[in-house]
Amino acid sequence: MKLYRKSLLLLVLLTAFAQAQQAPRPLPRPTPNERQSPMPVPTGEEVGEGEVVRVTASLVSVPVSVVDRQGKYVVDLQRNDFRIYEDGVEQLITHFSNIDQRFSVVLLMDTSGSTAAFLEQMKEAAKSFVEQLRPLDTVQPVYFHGEIKPLTATSISDPKLLSAAIDQMSLGPGDLGTRLYDAVDFAQGVLKPVPGRKAIILFTDGENTWGKATMEGTLREAEESDTIIYTLQYGDPPAQKYLQQLAERTGGRYFMSSNVNTISSSFAEVAQELRQQYVLGYHPNELAQKGPERKIRVKVRRDRVAVRARRSYTYKP
Repeated sequence: MKLYRKSLLLLVLLTAFAQAQQAPRPLPRPTPNERQSPMPVPTGEEVGEGEVVRVTASLVSVPVSVVDRQGKYVVDLQRNDFRIYEDGVEQLITHFSNIDQRFSVVLLMDTSGSTAAFLEQMKEAAKSFVEQLRPLDTVQPVYFHGEIKPLTATSISDPKLLSAAIDQMSLGPGDLGTRLYDAVDFAQGVLKPVPGRKAIILFTDGENTWGKATMEGTLREAEESDTIIYTLQYGDPPAQKYLQQLAERTGGRYFMSSNVNTISSSFAEVAQELRQQYVLGYHPNELAQKGPERKIRVKVRRDRVAVRARRSYTYKP
């Protein structure tokens, strides 16, 4: 009996040993140093299907208007009709859009005391402008004096709502002055994150009496942005170099509205031009460095036409 029990115990031990040999062994616990070691990092980036490759060079976007000798806009040009040069070196056009593109506008109107004689005409011209919008075009009307007052919370495209908002413009108190530079800075900030075509239409006498923003700062920001600025100066004061430079540096236009009859026609010209523009885009052959100004020249393979586009830009990382 004792021999039988010993044999049975030995059989149980042997069976247990065999099962233990077949079972997977647990992995050794890592040491503290091993637990802190990171996973290996690949030395190169792999881009899978559906992922977006990041482009490191900034895209330079250049709105372009082309008119013939009769002043009519040329609207049948294609990508290969354009040549664009930066500092005299031809660039490869990597982006091209024709005239049938939406645009976003900030309508920036000065209602300081000096505008009293023009306020109603300015309202009517602005309402006429928004009535020309297409379904995808958007406008944010803003008026300013000693304060900056958006008439809508965001840019909208409903002409009826925009017209009702424009009717709410009022003259500012005479003792608040005019924050022209702050208003321009505000409009630039509104449009900065907006993609696609964008413009500021500024109606003012050009006078700035106080504010935080400066003439030099707003001009520099305008030159570094891809927003076109159209300036409409009313009244009979001397032409304001600031308003002229805002338009020139961004590829826009400067208008002098010396009487109420020219206000509506100026707004109408701006609306037509926005609708008839091309946009060219390129990545500079040489990486731009912060600060230095780059000269731009656009040519068109078409005789007897005039080309209007921004003449330079300043790279801002």
